Amino acid sequence: MQQIGRYQIIGELGRGAMGIVYKAQDPAIGRTIAIKSIRLQDLTDETERERLRERLFREAQSAGILSHPGIVTIYDILEENGLAYIFMEFVNGPPLEKMLLTDQTPDKETLLSIFRQTAAALDYAHKKGIVHRDIKPANIMIHEDGTAKVTDFGVAKIVSQQMTQAGTMMGTPSYMSPEQVQGGTITGRADQFSLAVIAYEVLTGEKPFVAEYLPTLLYKIVREDPISPQRLNTTLGPQVDLVLRKALSKNPAERYESCVEFVNALAAACNSTKGWMPLPRGASLNLPTVGSQEGLVATLEQSMIKPTDEPQPAKAAPLAAEPPVIALGMRNIPPPPRRVRPSEAEPSHVFRNVMLAAAGVALACVAVFAVVQKYGGSRQGAALPQPPSTSAETPAAAAVEKPAPPPPPVEETELKKEPAKEPEKETPAESKPVQADTTPPRAPATQPTPTPAEARFLLTTSPAGADVVFDANPALKCTSPCSTVLPVGRHTFMIRHAGYRDAQRIIEIPRDTGLIVDLVRMTGMLSLISSPPGLTVFIDGQEQSQKTPASITLPVGEHRVQVVKGNDKQEFVVEIRDGLLSSKFIEWSQ
Repeated sequence: MQQIGRYQIIGELGRGAMGIVYKAQDPAIGRTIAIKSIRLQDLTDETERERLRERLFREAQSAGILSHPGIVTIYDILEENGLAYIFMEFVNGPPLEKMLLTDQTPDKETLLSIFRQTAAALDYAHKKGIVHRDIKPANIMIHEDGTAKVTDFGVAKIVSQQMTQAGTMMGTPSYMSPEQVQGGTITGRADQFSLAVIAYEVLTGEKPFVAEYLPTLLYKIVREDPISPQRLNTTLGPQVDLVLRKALSKNPAERYESCVEFVNALAAACNSTKGWMPLPRGASLNLPTVGSQEGLVATLEQSMIKPTDEPQPAKAAPLAAEPPVIALGMRNIPPPPRRVRPSEAEPSHVFRNVMLAAAGVALACVAVFAVVQKYGGSRQGAALPQPPSTSAETPAAAAVEKPAPPPPPVEETELKKEPAKEPEKETPAESKPVQADTTPPRAPATQPTPTPAEARFLLTTSPAGADVVFDANPALKCTSPCSTVLPVGRHTFMIRHAGYRDAQRIIEIPRDTGLIVDLVRMTGMLSLISSPPGLTVFIDGQEQSQKTPASITLPVGEHRVQVVKGNDKQEFVVEIRDGLLSSKFIEWSQ
């Protein structure tokens, strides 16, 4: 494949369950983009395929309203030959998933920065009424400059609902929230739960919920609490356990108010213990248990060493194999027997435990076979919690954008103009003799009503005075509010205004006749954590209502910060960048 739409394919970035991701270039402006393909033809039912297509376009348009440095921007969407193509921002860097697979994980400051940026992006989307529903390391891209960007907004919701509509689930739902498994109401706290799963995995080297089989995994997500992080990573303090337990609560109402609040609490809990460090995947199996610090440093160093080609002695099996990619009817999950982790077994009883485990597996297989033989014919339809309803639509940004009443146009950009007709020259009567027309008159032919080839589109922005460019064509430029005549079909336009974030929209002519776009100011967030807490904060000379720990939204640029404790104060300057979270830890010597 050399070209998709007007975009020229450069190469392939990866493959997934639904399609291929390409690297491409927009020849109009020379911009490098990513194109994600989704195979609609995999659905054999024509009605269902058309329904998915309509929802995919609608959700992608909703996700297109998200303008944030921590979110991968969606530029356009196209359907062709049974494939849907989503054109999005290209991130020159790996996903977090790939970084966690390396021999050495990123340092703790880098990981906390990734969590802060991801949390700020998720909270921004939640305020717009959009929930991601599929937060996992593979959907967090890390740019080469260290910027974290969340991808697959809008698309993730469609794919996840499509996979669960018929009572099936595909893949490994290790990062799913309990309410998603049970088919409950989904809010932004579902994304917070998924982010907490990632944090647990990064800090301990293990996922909080692991099982060999999908029903067991879903049961653990809904019913069981994870092992204390301190038991898996002895460099962590007990405060980390409290923070993660709250963010991983089965009841969404018991979690933090926002993702940023959760990450701030997590950072403070980690920094309360000096010398803490994250663990690479699988390293916790080799660590000493809580209360035994002997050999801890040596174990951590050994976990970083790359494997050699020399034969190695046999090692204990890992905690649990990753559940296979399967399709399973989702109904009520029977409570599985509790399985003891290898780290919980006494070394002197390893052989006994292995033999008991083997016997247990054999008995379980016999029991399952007997149940299948007895009830298999009548129990095929019984099972797990109802999947999330596909009828619930994300509110997107209906309250942000609304059709504009036709204001008097301030500026008009015409694509086509009819050439002025030259006046016909009159011929003197004497120069042309009048001849009698003997041709019989014809009945006038009935002309079909022509379909309009173009229509007028009215755009208003708040505030006014924004520069607008349609279809990346400098010739189609106007200053809002403006009225533009566009050909029938899909169009994209970019809005730029000093001091505000760029906004991009997708419209369909003649369906869309007007739009009001509320631009978002360029702001960042400052997180202040102090020891002791409860200190007074002044920013640019103004006392803030919040005491430390505090999360304060500020316009971009430099700000002078003062943290006051009695008659003492600490003063420093912070640089706020658009959409990013700047964090400062203030420690007062006793």
